[in-house]
Amino acid sequence: MKILVGISGSLGVIGIHAYLISMLLEKDIEEVNAVMTPTAARFLNPRSLEAILARPVHVDPWTDPGIMYSPPELVKEIDLYLVAPASASTLARCASGSAETLVASCYLCHKGPVAFAPSMSPDMLEHPAVRRNLDSLKGFGACILPLGEGYSVAARKKQASYMCSYQQMWPILRALPEKKIIKGPDKVD
Repeated sequence: MKILVGISGSLGVIGIHAYLISMLLEKDIEEVNAVMTPTAARFLNPRSLEAILARPVHVDPWTDPGIMYSPPELVKEIDLYLVAPASASTLARCASGSAETLVASCYLCHKGPVAFAPSMSPDMLEHPAVRRNLDSLKGFGACILPLGEGYSVAARKKQASYMCSYQQMWPILRALPEKKIIKGPDKVD
């Protein structure tokens, strides 16, 4: 299985390296690539993820060093697109069809299974606009991964607003490429 991980700007990005390493150790996974939003790249240097993946990590096709890759090229031949952590901003961009970031553009270009791992403060997560965006993404055929418990910086305590654990996430992700994906009211892939 080939996976593209879209990393957005949430504090959950600080632990993404452990998820990437866990994916690389799975026998079912043949390749892991990553793209990041500019905000995620402020939290975590893309070069550190390149060291883990042994591949370029793209943030912005206009400013990234090296060859320019378009979103259709980045999603070509991937079996699964995972957006983790999925910030409120990235969920809104994807749900509304805005191609403002490379992560959102890849979502709009990918025709296969997509999973979102929300990670934000509980107050943001419960806002009707965020709930609407999650419902829209589900309606487009995306899998919304369950929340996990983690330390909330805003609340200064452990809360259910963090990305689910890798152990909880992996069985769901592994099954997604086998399912039929529905995008839009009349299209079945």
